[in-house]
Parts: sequence; structure tokens; C-alpha cells
Amino acid sequence: MNKIENFIEILKSKEKCYTYEFSVPISFDLEEHFTLLKKSKILDVIDAFVCTDSPLAKLKHNSLLASLKLQNHFNIPSITTMAMRDKNTLALQSELIGMNSLDLRLVLALTGDPLRHGNQIQARPVFEGNSQLLLKIISQLNSKKDINGKEIFGENKPIYAFSVLNAYANNKDNLYKKMYEKIKNGANAIFTQPVYDLQNAKELLEFINSINKELNKNCMLVFGFFPITTYKTALFLHNKLPGVFVPQDWLIELKEAQNTYNEEKIGIQKSKKLFKDLMKLHPKIHIMSANKLEIIEKILGELCYN
Repeated sequence: MNKIENFIEILKSKEKCYTYEFSVPISFDLEEHFTLLKKSKILDVIDAFVCTDSPLAKLKHNSLLASLKLQNHFNIPSITTMAMRDKNTLALQSELIGMNSLDLRLVLALTGDPLRHGNQIQARPVFEGNSQLLLKIISQLNSKKDINGKEIFGENKPIYAFSVLNAYANNKDNLYKKMYEKIKNGANAIFTQPVYDLQNAKELLEFINSINKELNKNCMLVFGFFPITTYKTALFLHNKLPGVFVPQDWLIELKEAQNTYNEEKIGIQKSKKLFKDLMKLHPKIHIMSANKLEIIEKILGELCYN
């Protein structure tokens, strides 16, 4: 079985499934990062990489090419993040057709962060549509047609589209509606922002189960997991990152530990427990660490590597 389809089978099954976010750096050379990956044990447990696409609109190595390098180098499927911010529908379709011939067929559709957050002040946004439009483009290409319905010739393989969703919202109806539209438009899986509250996680599972039943779909939910080891990080995620909710007990305990040299220890303990609880609830986890593999080793070692 092709490694892409094998990943999809694992994702759709009741088995555990881990993806790991490779935060693409601003560098001509990825070899240093590849060496760190080889030295870690993360390669033994993950089922796919997810390559970021210039998050916060900051210049990075190209996501598509980094995905191709990762997939070919490690023989592990790579999910290419594609943001609508930077490309029009002509460029997106052209890239997806080319990616298909290279067996790069896993795509995480993003609208993309506004350029005002980034470091390229001369750049101008495209935003011809949001991530929903990219999902529709992929659906059309899977039917061997372009966005205008014109036939595309040659042999093609299925493209598997994924989407992202906030993990939390004050208005839960809006969160439900966004999930509904993404599944309706063809998302095979929904990757959430980091989840820190189990009740919140249970609600997201209820949402997707209800929508799948109504639409007769089998879209999978993948919980975002980002370990917190400092009070500063917890505060940033809670106050500055839309769609993320950090419970008060995390904030209080990490703040109290700031001056006791136990801050990282407390964070790792709480992150370990969170990971374990999420796995019991639903064993589909997207691991994020800003390429800090040593933190992932500490948190997942005894849980996954034995």
C-alpha cells in the first residue's frame, strides 16, 4: 500500500495516530534540522509530518519543498500547509497538480495570518478566498477538473485535504458552524489549535460526531498538543492566540513556580498528564513544539517510546 494511503487508513482507524509539526525555518539548509530529527526518537512514533507555511506571515523556507524533502528523506508522509494569503487560484491549482505527480498529496488548508503580523512589509496579500475555497479546489482536482469545471488530462492520484479549527470559542455555535462548513467542503480531518481542557476536547468530539452523522462523512478530529513549560508561554497562548484556552490551574501553578526553579518541571508534569488524558479520550494527536524536540522527548518518552 502507498505510504500516503497507509497514513489515511491509520488516521481513519481506531488506532493511535501522531503527526508532528516541522516548523520550517528561515534557512537555505534543512540538514541541521534533519540531523536533530534523526537523533530523536520522534521518528519512531509519528505517522506524518506537518510542514508550516510561514506562520505569522514571517519569511520561512518554502513549505511545499520542505514537505517534499522530509517525505523523501525519511520515507514518512508529509502534510503540506498551504495558505490562501500568498497565492491566487491559478497558482494554487498549478502547485497542486505538480505536487500530485511527486506524490505530495496531503494538504492542510489555511486562510493564513495577515501580513501585518509578519516581517515582510513590502509584501501584498492575495486572499482570493479563504481556506474553504482551497478545499473546493482540491475537490475539483480530485474529479480531474479545474475550479471552472474544465477537464484536466492525465493520470492523477487522490489529494487528501485537511483543515484547521480553533480549539475554543466563546460562541460555540460559531465554532460548530465553521467545523460543519469545512467537513461539508471535503476536509478529511480537522486539526485543532492546542487543547488544554478535557471538557473542551469532549465538546469538539461531540461536534464532529454530530456533523459526520448528519453529512454521512467520516472526518477525523486531531487534537492539537503544544506542551507548556513556562508561565510566559501559558499567558501568551491564553491571551494572544485566538482559539486557545488555558485553564486557570495551569496559569496559577506555573506563575507560582516562576521563582522556584520548578517552572519547567511543573509544566512538563501537567503536559504529560494532558497528553495521557487526550490519548485516552481520542488517540489522534498533532504534536507541536516549535522544533524543541528535547521537550517532546521529556514529555512523551515514558508514554510512547517504551
